[in-house]
Order: sequence, then C-alpha cells, then structure tokens
Amino acid sequence: MHQKVRAAQRGQALLVVLVFLAAFLLITWAGLSLASGAFLGLNTVRTDTRTTYALDAGLAYAMQVIDTKNGNGCNAPKTSAVTLNYPGGPITVNVGIVKGNPCHGNGATWNVTVTASGTTRTLTALVTELNLQPLVTWESIQ
Repeated sequence: MHQKVRAAQRGQALLVVLVFLAAFLLITWAGLSLASGAFLGLNTVRTDTRTTYALDAGLAYAMQVIDTKNGNGCNAPKTSAVTLNYPGGPITVNVGIVKGNPCHGNGATWNVTVTASGTTRTLTALVTELNLQPLVTWESIQ
C-alpha cells in the first residue's frame, strides 16, 4: 500500500518547482525592466544637468565681460560666444548683453540672455551693479 501512495505523487514536486521558477523569473524580469528604464532616464538627467550648468556658466561669463570693477560696463560686448569642454562633448554658449541706462556706477543694469547648443532652453537675467560688484537681480530659465 505504501508503494501506491508514492506512485501517485510522482511528478508533483516538479510542478511546484516549475511554478516557483516561473514566479521568480517574472519578478526578476519586472525588476530588470524597471532598472533599465531608470538607466535610460539617468542619461536624460545628465544631459539636462550639463546644459543647465552651461547656461549658468554663460551668465558668469557675461558678468566677467561686463567688467564693472574697471568701469567698462558701457563697453560690454553685445554678443559673445564661449565653448565649454565637457566630458560628453563641447557645448557652445552664446551670450547676449543689452546695457541699460546708466551703464556704469551704482544702479547700472544689463539684461543678459544666454543660449547653449544642445538645448532649446534660454537663461534670461538682470545684472545690477552695486558697490562695483555685479549682482544677479533675477534669473529665469525657460
């Protein structure tokens, strides 16, 4: 009688192992799908960060070429370009400067517009001179 019970259960353990294996593979596939999506999104974040830094570098460059310390705010170039070398490739930053009235001394203002290759976003800022120091009064990235 003991032999009959064993013969009836033959193959049931294999079925349990196959169901467990299928569930494990399904969970593994779902996890890998999520991870691959995260890695693809990471590249987008890196590219966005690179271009945002480039736009900010363009604003810093504009503040440097305005040169308020030497009283040359009125001689600031209207447009200028600079190339930034990043590990992922160079980015060309275009800077447009529109001087206000007055263009030197306390209260002098300059409207700065910065664009960069690789992005359609634009940084717009107002730079104001206070005690021979250029200050960013406001900044907008669109």
